Amino acid sequence: MAAFLNLLEKVLTWFFCLAFAAILIYGYMRWSHHREVEADPWYQAQKKNTLEAYQTFLRQCLSCPQEEAARTALAALQREDGLISQLARDHLPELGAISLPAFSLDGKRILATGGRGPDFWDAETGHRDSFGDKTFAKEGGHLRVDALDYAPNSRRIGTGLAGVEGGRLMMWDLTTEAMVGSHVVDGYDVKAVLFSSDSNWLGWRGDGPVGVWNVQSGKFFRGNHEGVQSIAFLDAGGGELLFLTSGGRDLWAWEASTLTLIRESRIDSDRPLLGLSHDGRIVVYTDGRVLEAYETATATQVATLRDLEGDILSFCRDSETGYLAIGTRSGFLYLWDPKGSPLPIGRIAAHAGPIEVLACGGQHRAVSVGWDGAKVWSLEKIATGKSSDNRKEDPQNTRKSSPSERSSSRREQH
Repeated sequence: MAAFLNLLEKVLTWFFCLAFAAILIYGYMRWSHHREVEADPWYQAQKKNTLEAYQTFLRQCLSCPQEEAARTALAALQREDGLISQLARDHLPELGAISLPAFSLDGKRILATGGRGPDFWDAETGHRDSFGDKTFAKEGGHLRVDALDYAPNSRRIGTGLAGVEGGRLMMWDLTTEAMVGSHVVDGYDVKAVLFSSDSNWLGWRGDGPVGVWNVQSGKFFRGNHEGVQSIAFLDAGGGELLFLTSGGRDLWAWEASTLTLIRESRIDSDRPLLGLSHDGRIVVYTDGRVLEAYETATATQVATLRDLEGDILSFCRDSETGYLAIGTRSGFLYLWDPKGSPLPIGRIAAHAGPIEVLACGGQHRAVSVGWDGAKVWSLEKIATGKSSDNRKEDPQNTRKSSPSERSSSRREQH
């Protein structure tokens, strides 16, 4: 009996030792697995479930298996904060990118290019729109364009192209589905084109020369503004239409119908020029995370915005409200009222990389372009600050007026 009990004691001792070792091994494996999961970027993105988390994951993803799931989750969150659509790229070449966007006056259609020739998208759905296909199927419609604009009356398209011995301007009429004019710019490539508010004049610039073209009358005027970087038309009231050119601190105003220089202004800023707003009301200077806005009519400073997240790369102005949409290198889209607030009134993590281009349009909309695509936004939703991110930025929880409310109040004041 003693021998049996001794054997039983040894067996039980070994059994408990093995069981304890198994528990330790299992615990270590669980801990190791948990540590791996915690370190997994996709797990972390899902756990945080924020715009910034998904953007960070997509920057590191590089065609990883979870890329589509991350984009779907990101889009769902962004729709709560103001995303309307993302422009489809299915019909473009594999490396094709959308550039040079411009809105129709009502904000429902977007003109842009995917590399060769103009193209249209439905702003609400992001799907490619067949509108204009017959027009651009004709001569010159599939050439690579370096500059592009959509006439305010939504009837004409203006483009600028590079050439062997100079640039070229082309214009199409969407009603007749025909190219209505073409003009050579001797010696210089065309860097930008812009329609006047009455859709009659097409302004253009190269590296130095500037000019205006009226395809109906056949008038073509050319001037020179050395160092010009940005152009715009300004409706100065009383039937006066000005063509503005800006380079460095110099802001010149030309009579649009004759290209006669009528005013030269000097902007008192030490920062590099970012550009003129599309409506010619504001000229913007920026350096890093600081932005200065000046009125073009008086060359006086309106306001300064500081300490945004990331260097400022792009902007556009909502003409009705005066709000500025601002894009940064870190992918944030800010909304700012220069005359009403010293701080941004809204922001959203819009892109996984730099926001290279911004264009504003009707219905308080904006389209932003980054390496991860082109997205259409409702400035109204961004301004109301309904997202959790915006509430965190506004600890006092003060009510922010929407662009539509702001534009209505301004009309009443006038």
